[in-house]
Amino acid sequence: MSSALSELAGFAAQRALPAHVVEKAKACVLYAAAVGIACLRSPQAAQAAAASPPSTGKATRFLDNTKCDPAGAAFANATLFHARVQEDAHAAGHVGVVVVPTALAMAETTGASGADLLSAVAMGYETALRIGRDHAADLSARGFRTTPAYGVFGAAAAAGRLMGFSAQTMTHALGLAANMAGGLREFAAAGSEDFAFQAGTAAANGITAARLAAAGAGSSPSVLEGEAGFYRAFGETGRRYAARLAAGLGTEFEIMGVTYKPYPICQFHRGIVRGCLELRSRARRAPLASLTIRMNPFEADFFGVRFAGPFRSFPQTFMSAPFCASLAWARGSVTLAGLTDFEDADVLALVPRVTVLSDKQRARYSPLVQARLADDTRLEWEERERADAYLLTWDTARRMTATLAAEAGVSAAAAERLIAEVERLDGARDVEALVGALSSSIEERCTSGSGAAGP
Repeated sequence: MSSALSELAGFAAQRALPAHVVEKAKACVLYAAAVGIACLRSPQAAQAAAASPPSTGKATRFLDNTKCDPAGAAFANATLFHARVQEDAHAAGHVGVVVVPTALAMAETTGASGADLLSAVAMGYETALRIGRDHAADLSARGFRTTPAYGVFGAAAAAGRLMGFSAQTMTHALGLAANMAGGLREFAAAGSEDFAFQAGTAAANGITAARLAAAGAGSSPSVLEGEAGFYRAFGETGRRYAARLAAGLGTEFEIMGVTYKPYPICQFHRGIVRGCLELRSRARRAPLASLTIRMNPFEADFFGVRFAGPFRSFPQTFMSAPFCASLAWARGSVTLAGLTDFEDADVLALVPRVTVLSDKQRARYSPLVQARLADDTRLEWEERERADAYLLTWDTARRMTATLAAEAGVSAAAAERLIAEVERLDGARDVEALVGALSSSIEERCTSGSGAAGP
């Protein structure tokens, strides 16, 4: 194997983690679980469960609290967790929605401790994000999705860590995972809802890659940077995508840059919504004549970002900057219910007044929002903190858990139990209490039947 991939694999298999990375992993686990609870009524979750073949095992499929083979559970749970696209985020993709369900399924299966789970989660993130961080823009430009393309590596790393892999076996698991990567962005243009299954497939494939490696299967030495390797197949010829793959291992952690989404929308639109809500407040109910959004070209020209209707599905609205901005201005909030109301006259009336401009002067995640009111008053807001404004911390994860649980019809007591079990994970002998808290929250959600309808 390439020395960089071998070094990364060895790190993922054997290295201990500093305390601040463990704490970040806790925040990632809690936030993923909370988003999963709020996804329960999505049709994809039930479809994924129905498509999973009958099996026996120790891993929990949360939708119906059924024990399954870990690959089947990870497929169903990753699909569930991804259904409202509010999972955590990074420039290299939403890999947590793949890594966390995989790690939970494998931790149950192997009888791992809470500390083992957290280390597997952290290593899964680190592996996926390092492989993707210098490659993601080119992969995305070709129409592929970062979440499943890099998430499968994270799933293999997390599974391998919990299976006790050596550095060599982990290297083979990652190499095998490269052959199982995929996922397309056509859903944004078509308005289809198959995006959620991509997370499930990546999770199941990562476990399969790890199992193959455990059985003695090998993979190509040049699987990443070879002439027909992963980077070339999903990127451009001549780019040195692997140059930083192992740089700063043990001292620099990509997981620390993982962010969250206050709303169930594309991560590019967080600042747009924030800006629209601020300008709406300053406008004091004055009618909006026009809204101009200046974005980094990569974001402005991204699949689905300029789409202005007609809107018939959730993927069309969550990817559309004009719709998200109009919803924020018209309703003063951006919720799943609002994003799935395709006949809201007040919102639709504003969509044609929104213009998205590609601006090379704008950095990534730094939109400039300019409003012109009916009386010709001009208002302006710009995102200055970039992605740092949305860093996922333990306090943020707690707050979002309370918010999402309330939206889903889950009691504050159940939410607090989930928070407590994640908080004590690093001292837990196994993950059964955590799984029980999550399962109970989902069961309560099913019983209540309240909350916003799924997409």
